[in-house]
Amino acid sequence: MARVWTLVQCTVALAMLGGAPRALAKGAAQEAGVKGVRQIVLDEKTVGKAIAIRTARNLLTTVEFPEDMLGAPSCGDCTDGKNPDSDALFRVEPVAQGRYLAITPNGDAGRRTKPGEEPVTTVLVRLEHTTLMLYLERVERKSAADTRVVLVYPNRSGESEYVRAEKAKLEAESATRIESEVSGRFLRAFSEPHHCSKKGARARNDDVVLEVTELCYFGREVILSFTVENRGRIPVEIGSVIVNKGASKREYLSERTIEFQKVSSGVVSLRLPEGDTTGGPFELTVSEGSGKRRAVTVGGLDF
Repeated sequence: MARVWTLVQCTVALAMLGGAPRALAKGAAQEAGVKGVRQIVLDEKTVGKAIAIRTARNLLTTVEFPEDMLGAPSCGDCTDGKNPDSDALFRVEPVAQGRYLAITPNGDAGRRTKPGEEPVTTVLVRLEHTTLMLYLERVERKSAADTRVVLVYPNRSGESEYVRAEKAKLEAESATRIESEVSGRFLRAFSEPHHCSKKGARARNDDVVLEVTELCYFGREVILSFTVENRGRIPVEIGSVIVNKGASKREYLSERTIEFQKVSSGVVSLRLPEGDTTGGPFELTVSEGSGKRRAVTVGGLDF
């Protein structure tokens, strides 16, 4: 077991670093008498069909995917090595957070096939954008087996770890810029005339209770904070949140589905017309999106 795991680590390290000189790698492959890297493009000709993977005794085969696997692979005649008494034909283990699959015949523990029975099985692998079926076959000669199979999406065969790292870096920088812009807009709002008023105005329709807790204005921007409570045993699904005045309305709810005796906190913002700094009185209506479609309204809201 330890020997197989060592082989897995070594193979994955070489696959990711790719730092061995070509001549040395080629010489090692010729000395071992096995195949090198086989690349398969996942296009309309290959997706939906079984992908043949050939392995041999005392040989480790790695399969590299273009993205991480979603969950463990499904295999009818495989073991992950946790059960030493398993008589499965193949040992299949995800490596490097599911980007690689390490495959090898199950050594002496694997059962011998009967006359006329082929040493084969299928493995179902789910990725984010596709589902693949691998057809595993145990061959007698190492020269006929795969050592490494790389599966790539079209036009992405040249993507390297460097490119992936650069993409992650750009995504992080973009998130930082967005956060900075949002913070800047929030701070600019405080530079304008502003005021907040606690309300506590409440209304109830059946088992749905709406309470407006606070009303604020920042220049022409008006923000209403509210809560919705479900006092019934049937979950309440929030649909629309409507204010009777203003434009460019935006809303946020901590929960759209409110369970029995639970409370969802919400905020709705709107923009007043040019020159209007008060805009009141306001009226807030929250409606169910399904079920009884009840609506609750709190009116007369002013600063």
